[in-house]
Amino acid sequence: MKMRMSKIFQKTLLLNFVLFGVISISMSLMSALTLYNHMVDEYISKGKSIASSIAGSSVEILLNRDSSTIQSMIDQFKAIDGAAYVYVQDENGDIISHTFVPCVPEILKHSTSHPDEISVREITLPETGKVIDITKPILAGMAGYVHVGMDKELINKYVWIAIAKLQVVMFFIFWGSVFLLYLSVNRISEPLNKLTEYARKLSDHDFTASVEITSNDEIGLLAGTMQNMASELTTIISGLERAVTNATSELQDTLTYMEVIMDNLADGLLVIDVYGKISLTNPALSDLFGLEGQDVKGKDVKNFFTDEMNQLFNLVKGCEQEIYTSEITLNKRRIGKAVATPIHKKDSEDGTTLCLGAVILVRDITYEKEVDNLKTDFISTVSHELRTPMTSILGFAKIIRKKLDKTVFPHCHTTDKKTQRAMDQVHDNIGIIVSEGERLTDLINDVLDIAKMESGKIDWKNNPVDMEEVINVSGQSTNPLWMSKNLDLQVDIEENLPTIYGDRDRIMQVMMNLISNAVKFTKSGTITCTARAHENEILISVSDTGSGISPEDQKKIFERFKQVGDTLTGKPKGTGLGLPICKQIVEHHNGRIWVDSKLSAGSSFHFTLAKGTPDTKVNFVPAHSKINSVGRRPGEKNSPLILVADDDPALNEFLSQILEEEGYRIITAVDGVEAVEVAKKQMPQLITMDLKMPRMDGAEAIRQLRMDPSTRHIPVIVISALAEGQKAGGDAALIKPIDDRRLIETIHGMLQEDLIMTDPCMVLGMEKAAPTQNLLVICPGKINYCAPSELWSQIEQGFKGTLFIPAEISTTLDLDRLSSIPEVQLVIIPDN
Repeated sequence: MKMRMSKIFQKTLLLNFVLFGVISISMSLMSALTLYNHMVDEYISKGKSIASSIAGSSVEILLNRDSSTIQSMIDQFKAIDGAAYVYVQDENGDIISHTFVPCVPEILKHSTSHPDEISVREITLPETGKVIDITKPILAGMAGYVHVGMDKELINKYVWIAIAKLQVVMFFIFWGSVFLLYLSVNRISEPLNKLTEYARKLSDHDFTASVEITSNDEIGLLAGTMQNMASELTTIISGLERAVTNATSELQDTLTYMEVIMDNLADGLLVIDVYGKISLTNPALSDLFGLEGQDVKGKDVKNFFTDEMNQLFNLVKGCEQEIYTSEITLNKRRIGKAVATPIHKKDSEDGTTLCLGAVILVRDITYEKEVDNLKTDFISTVSHELRTPMTSILGFAKIIRKKLDKTVFPHCHTTDKKTQRAMDQVHDNIGIIVSEGERLTDLINDVLDIAKMESGKIDWKNNPVDMEEVINVSGQSTNPLWMSKNLDLQVDIEENLPTIYGDRDRIMQVMMNLISNAVKFTKSGTITCTARAHENEILISVSDTGSGISPEDQKKIFERFKQVGDTLTGKPKGTGLGLPICKQIVEHHNGRIWVDSKLSAGSSFHFTLAKGTPDTKVNFVPAHSKINSVGRRPGEKNSPLILVADDDPALNEFLSQILEEEGYRIITAVDGVEAVEVAKKQMPQLITMDLKMPRMDGAEAIRQLRMDPSTRHIPVIVISALAEGQKAGGDAALIKPIDDRRLIETIHGMLQEDLIMTDPCMVLGMEKAAPTQNLLVICPGKINYCAPSELWSQIEQGFKGTLFIPAEISTTLDLDRLSSIPEVQLVIIPDN
């Protein structure tokens, strides 16, 4: 049987070899050094004895000069072990007897070593080698000297012989110990080898193997423990294999389920890692961006998607806890909405958050956009059409109130309390009709405003805005509101407040809305407007000491048509659109708006706007208006004839009444065809023309009138609910609901009648652009000119009167908003 040398035995043998080598060398050196020193001392002692013996016996011989006797005496010491030579010198240093063969070495012939007492020295002879030379004076050197040389090379020879014998002994001892070591190590290594082999089988998942070790020592206990462990591992691994099989099956099912979900998602799915490489897409995404058949996985997102998508990824790749949305352009001229979210993973060890990339969901909102546009168009159309009946309602209500106050009530002198109470109720009811009609008009204007904001049809300006000026002007413009309730308005603005970029008029709208709301909910106390620079934005606050808002109501006040009632007086008046419009405006300026409030403790509305650069200010001194009649009586034959063309009988009747009251003769038409026919037959001095009428619209009727030489000279005033009235070709355009006073002023100017007016006129444009002759008649010598950029500043600072707008400028203005201002009447000046 071939004996196998275990690694333990190999290592032990190597250790034993090194150990024995160190011991052997150490012992040999120590023994050699000890033996060497001992023999050197012995040879010196022996040499001294020989020298002393010769010196004591050779005194008389030397004195008698008997060299032969001396020679015979020293020859007998030559045979002593270790003696290399013996020679005797006389007192002059001459050698008289010696044991050298054949002659004395040259180095000794000239030796001058003549000590006074016995001395030891080491010399080297050419043939003998190193010698210990011992010199003994005879009669203190007077009779001569005896030299005895002890052979030191013989000492080295004896030392090496002793070392060799020691090594032989150590050799046998070493191999004997190796044999004993092998027996003892093999007794340990064999079970360990079996355990090693058994462990290897276990590592190969062979848990059926066994090991035959029956000893009761630690190795036997270890073997038993390993077998028990193998048995338990067999049970555990079997369970784990079943669990892994089940988990793998469930994972495969889940992955299949997720793949099916992602593949069937209507929304496009894009997963990107932190390096901008595409990790995952789905078929919907390929369809949205036209990527069918392209392998995009692992490639840079910049190579396949639009700049809008890349910018969205750049926003979220920083992995901040934010979600970003953006409208993007899709394939086939579609519109999409993308939502980008960072992907995070929390490290279980240190709790830090790791960024893995971003996921972007893209939805095709083309249809929703179309539906939203249809909804907005519907709201706009309905709101515009509502202005026609609102003109009649408000107009007739005001006419009734005017006739009752001027004609009926002054002649009703009665002492009957019931009749008087009925008259008071009629007066109050007419006032309610007017008030509610104006409120409904405000609602229509607000609905139009928020519909245009949501549809993106508002032309937002992006000019520098001075918030100090905006806040101060807002406070002045709302002066009647808070002064009428004896409230105190305080303004606290930080010095050197930065300006912001945005739409000054819309921001002014936010401020005035918030101040109006504060007045509405405050019975007494103070309203405070503050502005502070805060990091990279300006923080504006409007606070009041009113009734406050409950936490439940605070969640819904920025929703459309949601109002918060006063817990003491009931629901306040309003459209419920003011705060949602404010929210739209603030968010358009990349800001945010919120409220802090407690019941019975007042409210504070806050909003933020980004910083900007300074802008200029415009001041205007408001004037009061007054109209003096021309003194014409109704029904006179020479009164100008006016044709009123409108398909709404109520509006026709309203316009007829107010114009007849002014002394004009009136004829009416209910569509464009009738208007053209009546105009050619009756030849009126002026025509008021609605746009949307059956059979022939107003614009076509005006075109036909202008084509006929007999009617082309007749002035036409377009009265329409639509802002595009200035494009119809008339001489002026008024937007419904119209004010009877403004209509009369415009007619007087068109007919070039002598009208004494103190109501200010303002023309939008430069003074060098000369106005029409009719405009000079309406506003003789008192025309103000205003640049388009300064229009809203003039209005917000108190302008009341007639605003003349050239047609080419009107397309850039928000005519709906302008028409909603009660004390400003619009007149559109058509192009020549």
